[in-house]
Amino acid sequence: MYIALLGSENEPQIIHLMQALQAQGQQTVVVNTQHFGERWQLSYDPDFNDGILHFGPASAILAVPTVERLAMSQISAVYWHQYLPPTCKGEDDAHTQWLTQEITSTLLCWFNFSETRWVNSIAAIRAHQCKPTQMRAAAKIGANIPYTFVGNCEQVAYQFCCNMREVIYKPVKGGKTTQFLQKHRHLRRHLSQFLATQPVTFQAYIEGTNIRSYVLGNEVISIQIDSDSVDFRDDESAQPCLTLLPKNMQDLALAICRELGMYWCAIDWRKTAKGKYYFLEANPCPFFLHVENVTGVDITGRLIKLLT
Repeated sequence: MYIALLGSENEPQIIHLMQALQAQGQQTVVVNTQHFGERWQLSYDPDFNDGILHFGPASAILAVPTVERLAMSQISAVYWHQYLPPTCKGEDDAHTQWLTQEITSTLLCWFNFSETRWVNSIAAIRAHQCKPTQMRAAAKIGANIPYTFVGNCEQVAYQFCCNMREVIYKPVKGGKTTQFLQKHRHLRRHLSQFLATQPVTFQAYIEGTNIRSYVLGNEVISIQIDSDSVDFRDDESAQPCLTLLPKNMQDLALAICRELGMYWCAIDWRKTAKGKYYFLEANPCPFFLHVENVTGVDITGRLIKLLT
């Protein structure tokens, strides 16, 4: 049986995890979705509910060069690090869009293969792409969430921003860091122009400390990230350090991970000066290598246990 790693064969975290798995005698295969169609193909038989990943000479496989085909049923687990869109060029934009849909639907034959342990599943990945849905799920089981507006209705957005003392904004799906909203006398006109081109997430700014909790099975490992930036990802000097999460918050983190159908995740919180925690998001495929290197905590070993 094999463990597949979904992502780029050049990504340090993929290489690190692959080497760690191989050191324990596990057979691994790295599958880069960006090369689908060019370097590897897929065939699926719904009658038998099984399929094959076909790899050519210039395959996306690392360290297993003799494997030319691998049945889905031979893959016991998949570590989902990153889905890279396959290169797709049609005759025109409409044809390219159609081809992209066809490729995506074909890959779903594998992504939805339930006999494999997906760490994490495509359902969890998609839920993360709609963070407001995550927030609602977390709130239903007891998490505090910031006052939030999602959408592109200028009138409601304006009212929301006026009712909040400090407001931040960020993408609905992700891909860009959080920014402060600058309030001024032309705010309504600014919002009208901004929301005419894209929806957005506005939130009441929660002053406090950045806490990230890595949930791995039944364990919770938390770090504190001190930064003066509204989004610590913009602060190159920000460094993680281990911190202790209260027992009730550890239990809540475990419950959120289960509720979102994840084997593991990284939950971002904001902790106020009074010790109140606000849930921001749960990432089903977070980066962890830097945190592991700085703090010395063994996230890799815990991930291997989840995969094996």
